[in-house]
Amino acid sequence: MVYISTAAPLGRSGLDDLMATAVARNRERGITGFLLYNGRNFLQLIEGVEGDLRALFDRLVTDGRHFGMVTLENREIESRAFPEWDMRLLGLAESVAQRREALSAQLPEDLDPQIRRTVLNFASLN
Repeated sequence: MVYISTAAPLGRSGLDDLMATAVARNRERGITGFLLYNGRNFLQLIEGVEGDLRALFDRLVTDGRHFGMVTLENREIESRAFPEWDMRLLGLAESVAQRREALSAQLPEDLDPQIRRTVLNFASLN
């Protein structure tokens, strides 16, 4: 599942708290993936058992740290692209021009091409 949303003002400590909670909860539930944050928006990719993902999504919809969630992808996959990532915060370079290249280097080579395009297009948002 991949979604985007608009972030509420977080600050560095708010983002750190969000990530610490996500890693702990996802590890318990076997959910993997990553979060991108460009200072204004989130893009999150999550992988796991459908019921666990639905429960997480239902909780995320009511999370006050973001709003306006839009699901971009929601489909079954044969194998996980991020089996070792309980939840990883992927950084975006300061320069929009450098973001796509830097982010592309962090993504697995075998990531579904459509998902890769979506993630890299997000990196171009300012």
